[in-house]
Amino acid sequence: MLLKSLLLRNFRNYSNLELEFPCSINLIVGDNAQGKTNLLEAIYFLSTAKSHRTRIDDELIKHGEVFFNLKGRLESRLSSTVVEISKTLSGLKRVKINGKLQRKSSYLIGQTSVVIFSPESLALVKGGPADRRKFLDILISQINPTYLRCLQNYQLVLKQRNKLLKQIREKRATVDLLAPWDKQLIEIGTNIMEMRADIIAKLTSQARERHKELTEADEHLDIVYRRGLNWSDKTDAVQSRSLASESLLRNYNNALYEARDVDILKGTTSIGPHRDDLIIALNNFEARRFGSQGQHRTIALSFKLAEIDLIMSETGELPIVLLDDVASELDQNRAVFLFNLLDRLNAQVFVTTTQLNNLCLLRSPTTSSYGLNLSKCKIFEVKNGIINVSNA
Repeated sequence: MLLKSLLLRNFRNYSNLELEFPCSINLIVGDNAQGKTNLLEAIYFLSTAKSHRTRIDDELIKHGEVFFNLKGRLESRLSSTVVEISKTLSGLKRVKINGKLQRKSSYLIGQTSVVIFSPESLALVKGGPADRRKFLDILISQINPTYLRCLQNYQLVLKQRNKLLKQIREKRATVDLLAPWDKQLIEIGTNIMEMRADIIAKLTSQARERHKELTEADEHLDIVYRRGLNWSDKTDAVQSRSLASESLLRNYNNALYEARDVDILKGTTSIGPHRDDLIIALNNFEARRFGSQGQHRTIALSFKLAEIDLIMSETGELPIVLLDDVASELDQNRAVFLFNLLDRLNAQVFVTTTQLNNLCLLRSPTTSSYGLNLSKCKIFEVKNGIINVSNA
């Protein structure tokens, strides 16, 4: 997958910008607060209709303006696609694919795939369950459009069930009205959990291998899928993905029924995939609680490399890779390993840095290998939202 051109209007600190990307590796160089990360954010938004930094789309509109517009031309092995996204202040987001207005912005997901490694990526390890569910949802949606539709349907049913729970608590509805919503919630939720289990099994295998390479087999990474079914014995969660569909349906149904009184009291649903989590462990200790900052970065990078591997194996296309300030986030060895790997894969990469020398002089102390093949690089120098382009 390649981004061939990009247009930005009133996006963050960019008033009017048009760029082409003829090279595999694109180096975005500039001081802090000049717009480097904003450019990566625009590429990510063009692929997912979401920002990796904020949930409020209006924050992306340039100060003093009332709209933003993004447009990009994407090429894969089989097709060329033009994606355009616009957003007015306090208005709706509009997505066009090849000039055709889409009924939902989520229809954009799957048109292209993108993997981003940034300071925000540490939330995978250090953040809460919602951060890990978000990672899973974006990854699986890029691979499997059915998953995204299931997720959207689940959210609609969940919203209706929660509304009914509040009405029952307030004596404005009866408990028997829950039955049809419970049935839908269990059926859709089971599908979601099965698709998650399948991807998590593959992700775990890939992430373990990448982590083994990054740490020279010094640490063992483990990823446990903990379903949000309030298992009485938490060790069951480790083996939960081996449950057959029928058994999972039965357990889900029982757990939802047992939680009914509490759900009515709280007016919200406490059971289901919206409560799922990933437990990430290093050498049998939970990384979030006991890992160092360096270990957190290595785990996050292992996840991202596994994400690239998985998208490639499942779709046949390499994702676009976005690396935000990787030279300061990783030590020399890991940064060199990352660039060497991406060079072998021949993925299209966008890298931000404050100093070009930070990347050009990257050299592994243990292998004496260099990180970047400069012959494949294009340099985009950013200053106050203005970009100058040159060869490396």
